[in-house]
Amino acid sequence: MEDYIKVLNFQPHKLPENYIADPDYAIKIFFSVHSIPQARQNICSLFRTWIKHINVYAEPSDILGMLLFHEQLIEFLEVSYIKGVKEGYLPKPTNEP
Repeated sequence: MEDYIKVLNFQPHKLPENYIADPDYAIKIFFSVHSIPQARQNICSLFRTWIKHINVYAEPSDILGMLLFHEQLIEFLEVSYIKGVKEGYLPKPTNEP
């Protein structure tokens, strides 16, 4: 566990030790609080807010970088959910609008 803490120590982090010991538990907690559609919507809202706030001052490369980050964050969210379902610690999806 100390190795993980060293890697995360380049900046302050707030991960509880049980999340470091069992990352699947953290994923389970996240998805018990946020549904996939809600999480996607929140990520998109954060991106839109950033664009509205910074677009006057941002370089095109900064906007492109943030767009790529936005897309990869949504992919990471979805892959994390699929991992949880496949490993059995998250419920199988239902048809949610």
